[in-house]
Amino acid sequence: MKTISSALFALAIFASGSLHGQDYPNSIVSTDFDIITEEDPSCFTKLDYQGFKSAEMPDKRQENGELFHDAHIFVGSYSDNSRIEFAIDKSFDSEEKAKQEALLYATRLGKLPTALRSGVKRVVVHKGDTTAFSDVGLIICYSENAQKRIKTKDLEETLFHESVHAAWDKKHAKSVEWKKAQKSDGTFVTAYAKKLPELEDLAETSLFAYAVIHHFDRLPAEDAKRIQEQVPARIAFVEKLIPRDKPLIFEIPKGEYEDDENKEDGEENKNSEDKDSKKKK
Repeated sequence: MKTISSALFALAIFASGSLHGQDYPNSIVSTDFDIITEEDPSCFTKLDYQGFKSAEMPDKRQENGELFHDAHIFVGSYSDNSRIEFAIDKSFDSEEKAKQEALLYATRLGKLPTALRSGVKRVVVHKGDTTAFSDVGLIICYSENAQKRIKTKDLEETLFHESVHAAWDKKHAKSVEWKKAQKSDGTFVTAYAKKLPELEDLAETSLFAYAVIHHFDRLPAEDAKRIQEQVPARIAFVEKLIPRDKPLIFEIPKGEYEDDENKEDGEENKNSEDKDSKKKK
């Protein structure tokens, strides 16, 4: 969920039961589909502690608050050569408690397709019951809400949704090809996607498309058929990103992944320099 306003909207339509002409209010908490299961294998391999130090810790509960806080920092490694940094709030008052919290997300992220997870660079975890949100390369989670999602078997799907925002939105959500697919389909699979077509449709539809393409049997037959009929063009779009006939987990050449990370670091530094330059002017 990308913004506070969009998160509140999702909660509102779920509480009211208003479908706005759609079959589902949203793709996760309003369904009983277990698209990514506890039994699915994870390509997560290890979690290395990097120390207790200052980290960028966005928190939508305190939008005007301090951005940097002390946190427990870990780096999760995956068998496909991708890596994710985990910044765990200092309120987890020991390395071991912070590690156990980080593992909740690190192992589940390892169940996601390489083409999706490799775009997630950082995960920030706060204590609290607020819904997760995201930005380019970044997911922010709240521990109490995550526990609720685990109990309802929704945390994996939540991380999938937020990973789409972190990894795919920048390139695809406003692309000509995606907008063409939206226009061709002429409808939306959830009310949340319909309300925020540029912000939420890609993340909402991608989860259902992933199920249709790779785990068809995990959807009730009637629902699977209806989703296929509603958004065939967008399913075809997502299939290009996670092809039906190729492994979901594949090895990223180490040099290629490191080059991508260095490129992104360079872009972040340039953006910071640009902001500093504007401030000086």
